[in-house]
Formats: sequence, C-alpha cells, structure tokens
Amino acid sequence: MLSHPVPPRAGFARGLSGAAVLVALALASAAAPLMADGAAIQRLDADPVAAALLDGRGSLSFALLAAVLGGALGIGWALLAWLLGKLSDARAERRTIAAAHRLAGLPLALLVPLTGGLAGGLVGEVGPLAVVTALTAAPAVAALAHAELSALLRAEFLTAARAAGLTEGEVLRRHLIPNASRPLLAAGTLALPRVLAAESAASLLGLGLPPALGSWGASVGLAARLGDPVAFVPPALLLALALWATCAIADAAVAGNRRP
Repeated sequence: MLSHPVPPRAGFARGLSGAAVLVALALASAAAPLMADGAAIQRLDADPVAAALLDGRGSLSFALLAAVLGGALGIGWALLAWLLGKLSDARAERRTIAAAHRLAGLPLALLVPLTGGLAGGLVGEVGPLAVVTALTAAPAVAALAHAELSALLRAEFLTAARAAGLTEGEVLRRHLIPNASRPLLAAGTLALPRVLAAESAASLLGLGLPPALGSWGASVGLAARLGDPVAFVPPALLLALALWATCAIADAAVAGNRRP
C-alpha cells in the first residue's frame, strides 16, 4: 500500500515535512483573497500565483471532505468484515475483504469524471462527486485497515489479557479499542492522496469541480489547452507539492504505526 518502504525515523521526518507543506498550502490558499486587487476577485486579470492559490481552496477543501468520507467508509468496511467473521464464519470475512482487494485493483478513479460530467450537467452540486470520489478510495483503505486490524488481533497482549480471565467485553473495551484507533486512523490517511489525485485528474478533463469552486487540475488543463506556460506553472507546481505532501503523510502514518 505504501509508495515504497519507509524507515521509521526517515518516515517521521518525511511525514512532518509533508504536513508542514500541506499546512502552508492551506494557509496560503486561505489568504489568497487578500492578494487580489479590490473587493472582488477578477480571475481573468489575477496574478497567476494568486489565481493558483485561490484554486487551492477548492482542491484542498474537496480533498479533505472526500478523504474523511473515504476513510470512514473504508474503516467501516474493514470493521464490517471483522464483525461478520465474529458473528458468522471466517469465509464471510474473507469474501467481504476480498471484494475490497479486487476493487482496489480496478481503475475506480475513472468514475469521478463520469460523475462530474453527469452531476455538473444535471445539478452542478459537489455532493455526488464527493461521494463517488470517496468510494474510489474506500476499498484501498478497507484492505489496509483490515490487515492492520488482523495483525492487532494476533498480538500477544490480547492473548495474555484473555488468559488473565478478562471477558471478551473487557478485552474489547480495555485493550482492543484503544489500540485499534491508531492503526485504523493511519489506514484512513491513505484516502487523502487518492481523492486529491482523482479530483485533479477529473478537473483537468473539465469534468471535476464546478468552475466557481476552482481546482488546480482545472487550471492546469485550461492553461495546457491555451498553451499558456505562465498560467500553467503555478497550479501545476502547487498540485505537485500537495500530492507529494499527502503521500508523505500517508506513508509516514502507516510506517510509523508499524514501528517495532
């Protein structure tokens, strides 16, 4: 699931750098209206850097919304598989999580521009696009979250707790839930780079976020079609930085959770 193996110390430094870059981009995008001349923002006459920062408000806000939805859906999927295994049998759990593995290997990101085209043409709302974008990330999150949960369930301290006479409810309340929150949240961070990349690709094709919200992908696509390198470089650079930052955060979160 990780882009490449990350040593714990290097992974922490990389994740911290990614978080710093992402926070800086968010703050700069939030302050972008102050860079515009006058009370109204004139997008066509705006400075390319200021325009790119304005687009960052749409891209980052949407990515956060879709990542929270996708992470929650993926974690819920993993918990459902575990619950089916507890209430039914191991085959039900394996089938449920096998579906997540299969879907994670499919190009689900292609559903985003399809939804963007339909939703944009019909209602022009972000809701359907956010839900579908979240769904494209959920299978990968579910697969990783289930793997982390399965590893936790095999931990020696749970066996020792049961051997000490604790009931399953006490083991769940005192040990499993407190120790499961960190790996599950770490798995949820995997949704952030995926939804940002999916939305940017859809917007680059003109089938993503509505123009009023702004998107780095849409600005990159428009500048490329117009052959305007001055307008192309700022959003492309900011998008590349945001994608690197989100990948660094996700890699560090998962690698840090696997520290010995």
